[in-house]
Amino acid sequence: MAVEFHLPDIGEGIAEAEIVRWHVAVGDRVVEDQTVAEVETDKAVVEMPAPASGIVTRLGADEGAVVRVDELFIVIDDGADGAVSTEGGTATAAQADPAAPTTPATEAPHGGGNGAVSHRRPMATPATRRRARELAVDLATLSGTGPGGRIVDADVEAAASGPSPGASSAAAARRSGVAPAPAPTTPAANRDDERVPLRGLRRRTTETMTQAWRSIPHTVGFHDVDAVELLTLRARLKARAEQAGIPLTLTPFLVKAAAVALVRHPMVNTAFDEAAQEIVIRHRRNIGVAVSTDDGLIVPVVRDADRKSLFAIAREVAALSAAARDRSVDLADLRGGTFTITNHGPLGGHFGTSIIKPPEAGILGFGRARDQAVVRDGQVVARAILPMSFASDHRIVDGDLSIGFCLTVRELLEDPVQLLVEGG
Repeated sequence: MAVEFHLPDIGEGIAEAEIVRWHVAVGDRVVEDQTVAEVETDKAVVEMPAPASGIVTRLGADEGAVVRVDELFIVIDDGADGAVSTEGGTATAAQADPAAPTTPATEAPHGGGNGAVSHRRPMATPATRRRARELAVDLATLSGTGPGGRIVDADVEAAASGPSPGASSAAAARRSGVAPAPAPTTPAANRDDERVPLRGLRRRTTETMTQAWRSIPHTVGFHDVDAVELLTLRARLKARAEQAGIPLTLTPFLVKAAAVALVRHPMVNTAFDEAAQEIVIRHRRNIGVAVSTDDGLIVPVVRDADRKSLFAIAREVAALSAAARDRSVDLADLRGGTFTITNHGPLGGHFGTSIIKPPEAGILGFGRARDQAVVRDGQVVARAILPMSFASDHRIVDGDLSIGFCLTVRELLEDPVQLLVEGG
């Protein structure tokens, strides 16, 4: 008997996943718990096990397609009725109409026979669905222009604009409370150009950052930190850390300083719940650390950083960063962040402005410390200066709070011995 299996809930907050690679084909025999596919969420690549033993009779979507939780993932015939019938391929609209965009098949009752498709739900991210609700656009009426027929924000906004862009865009703006986004531009064709499809983490980063920039009113402040004492302390502790097998970079100091500052300024450790129109105050200081990978940024989380020792944070940052770079990081280590830091210094960056990771209220960015001429006691001297930027959500964080938070971070980094006695 052919049994349908739908994409399970693979982690808190994960609504969909992209099929990166199928390890099986229609007609293959599989055993329970055998890896049948790799799927990528906006957090990590996850191996999907076979939910039962039998013969694969259908794949729910092509590689590169996005499947939502509870949509058809795979059909396996367990041989209970003595007959196996393969349907020969993936559940895509292209089988019926070669010109139609590829779309993953949607839900049919669990345990149903060989009929795997009852109807198709429009393929769109949660952010795009939210945008459609804001603009009163029915996704079922749209044809997606994104990869695999996916509906993107531009499709929703084009539908909201209608035949009269001026009047309809104004109406859409009144409904949503924000100005309509400009129409997407298409670069002129050039025979020497190469086009690379947005896939996996890069596609999700694009969607998340675009939505964050459109919906969060960012304000950014810049500060200089005298890093002489910080670099001196790190040099003193580095040998001891190496003896314990811990790489001691500047990042653990930055994580600890941010966490302690959040204790003193709890309104920065918040989130804005747009649906409920409420500010959520977080009472744990879980610091996300942006890690650059070949596929894009990944942000693993150091939990309760205010309570941990500097060496404990250093050990955790090193392990999480390594796991993020080889895409083996556990989903649990990517959830629950309340605030994020990004360190441009190791890449050679100086000042930079960062985009806030929703639904957090701010992100701290640091550049490379370098010697600069400064005035101390009326004398021009060379000091190592660490550049710092703080982007905050102006709906929650007012100017005085932003400056006060940054001054606390600066104080902790300029007198870093405090970080050795706070928490842990």
